[in-house]
Amino acid sequence: MLKRFCVMTAMAVFATTGVFAQGSESEERETRNGGSGFSEARSLAAYRLSESESLTLDGRLDEAFWARTEAATEFRQVAPDEGAAPPQPTRVRIAYSATTLYVGIEVIETREDHYVAKVRQRDGDTGVDDFVRIFLDPHRTGRDAYMFVVHPLGARWDALLQNNDSTIMNWDATWDARTQRTPDGWTAEMAIPFSELSFENGGADWGFDTMRYFNADQATTRWAQIERNFGNFNVSRAGTLTGISGIDTGLGIEAEVFGTSRYTHVWPEPGREDDVTFDASGNLFYKLTPSLTGTLTVNTDFSDTPLDERIVSLSRFGTFFEETRDFFLQDAAVFEFGGNNFGPENGLPYFSRNIGRANGQLIDLVGGAKVSGRAFGMDVGGLVTYMGEGDGVDPQVLAVFRGSREVMGQSRVGVIATYGDPTGAEDNVLGGVDFQHVIDLDNNAQINADAFFVDTFTGGGIGHGQAWGGTVVYNSDRWWGRVRTKHLEENYNPALGFANRPDSRSYEAVGRRRWRPEGDRFDFIDVFGWTNAVTDLDSNIQSQNNGGSLEFDFTNGTYLGIAVDDTYEYLNGGFNLPGVVFIPAGDYHMQDLNIWWDGSSTWAVQPFWNVEFGSFFGGTYNHAGAGVNWRPSSLIAVTTRHNYDNIDFGAAGRTEIYVGSLQLSITPTPNMELITEVQYDSISENLNVLSRFRWQINSASEIFIAVGHSAAVPSRDFPQEFESNVSTAVVRVGHTMRW
Repeated sequence: MLKRFCVMTAMAVFATTGVFAQGSESEERETRNGGSGFSEARSLAAYRLSESESLTLDGRLDEAFWARTEAATEFRQVAPDEGAAPPQPTRVRIAYSATTLYVGIEVIETREDHYVAKVRQRDGDTGVDDFVRIFLDPHRTGRDAYMFVVHPLGARWDALLQNNDSTIMNWDATWDARTQRTPDGWTAEMAIPFSELSFENGGADWGFDTMRYFNADQATTRWAQIERNFGNFNVSRAGTLTGISGIDTGLGIEAEVFGTSRYTHVWPEPGREDDVTFDASGNLFYKLTPSLTGTLTVNTDFSDTPLDERIVSLSRFGTFFEETRDFFLQDAAVFEFGGNNFGPENGLPYFSRNIGRANGQLIDLVGGAKVSGRAFGMDVGGLVTYMGEGDGVDPQVLAVFRGSREVMGQSRVGVIATYGDPTGAEDNVLGGVDFQHVIDLDNNAQINADAFFVDTFTGGGIGHGQAWGGTVVYNSDRWWGRVRTKHLEENYNPALGFANRPDSRSYEAVGRRRWRPEGDRFDFIDVFGWTNAVTDLDSNIQSQNNGGSLEFDFTNGTYLGIAVDDTYEYLNGGFNLPGVVFIPAGDYHMQDLNIWWDGSSTWAVQPFWNVEFGSFFGGTYNHAGAGVNWRPSSLIAVTTRHNYDNIDFGAAGRTEIYVGSLQLSITPTPNMELITEVQYDSISENLNVLSRFRWQINSASEIFIAVGHSAAVPSRDFPQEFESNVSTAVVRVGHTMRW
């Protein structure tokens, strides 16, 4: 099996670097610059600090070199009035030293009642504040970018943009920012180490754009890409950042060292001695080149991972949960595969969340090695991990390789290969290819056409299983549409991926028409219509859904939606709903009405709710959900969500489900936060509480403390019955060294 994986990987590298190569990388860059829609009229020169110049990061912009640095000033509205002048001016400058990229920002806001500053929390809710966002696309892909955001009170937010389609919000870089309130607005300085970015140290131009959000005006402005068609997360028509060269990354070595102490008390076992452990762990990063990073990890620590969202699924198919662990998020965009084909995720060939999990249990990651970035004219990612043993699970070696390169302007072709099965049940290898094509149209619209093919081989007599599919998306402000098809064979088994419904074909068509009425009531009105179907491989319909929605986006920031749909399901075998009700095999027709409303993010108290009525597998279905985002000050933020489902099958029984959550965030400074999460559902009757305190002392040192408690709380007997299960406490000290 390992030999098969090595052969597939070697073929993948050869194919990506050879067969699909259309000229040298420099030739492709010239093609991209000339034909990908980059906004050549928008160009900004970065200022190189001399040896005698330095920056004190305080947000004041009082260093003399800032006055000599070219500023991006010609912002235009993206929304609500595309192309119009901004409500207030913005100036953004870029400077750099041999090791660090600096961003200087001047935000003019002379209207005192329009200055909105509520957020201090790292990666907090950007929609409730004014902010400025920076897009960096060092390789000028026109599809992928680093995004950095600063708020008026110094809060930082960062994410990876991949394929101009999705964002990896949980990605965190090591960078800093400071802000200052001024008589006519606010100013900010960002410091982003080049070691946090993948780039070519040869003086090549970067893709660059910047955006400002006016919360009180509900207005978005950008410097280069102002076409509303493409949305706020898109760099296909970004501007150009010039002049960056001569970067010194030193030895390119960074070592993260952690010491973690854990305490566990199991309440139902009073005679059991409490567990107290200490573990050392670490990560070693080495810049093989400025655009390629090698990583070694030992006894990888995931103690700072937040709770998963509490979900009680009414589906008979498995639920997809996003990856939240930093080690796998640092370069997640490199491993992205298939473009728009995997939403929903059924059939995804690689899903990093499977590493360290098997048969419902968490398993230690003993060690691993990873290479990610750009080499030989292509984006590459390779990962090999050694997963420890668990209950009934032997230690496993797991590996994945992903390579892709740009062709024909903004398009991309790539390959993927994986090896291993976290459960160890059978040997498993996977290989696949994908093609992601972008077409810019003269009417400022865009077409994305993505296709993929994947083959898996599973031991134990299972053999080969294949999957393939294609998606075409038309994107403009007035019209949007998507058609998609996917085919998964019965034996398709991506052991390091996600496939909750193999042995199926799926077909989907969805469209949207948008109106922007004159006047000051509506920002836009959308009408959606869709149809989708899932069949077995003999083309017998298993599921079908048709529906439509009418959605209103109001200029005051509120949102109202109404949707109706009709669903058909064929069950060739029954399944159990959460609770006590069994759904027998048969044909089922269901109808549904869903109404939802969201309050404005400009409100200090932002309520939201939805109600749903209909039929469900022969019963009646009623749902009510409500929540509140409350931010009484920049120090405190509270979010609470509650959902109740009632499914009545008459004499066959009834299922009632309640899911509730509460999150309290206290943020004294942008580098210190305390987040407490509380979750409960009436099916498991488990209550979980987790408090996480993080203090980033400086760019090299941090302290992390987590205290958790779980309990069994019978919903009908609370608070008379409250049975504690497990209490935990974690203290972790981390330090980073760079050479």
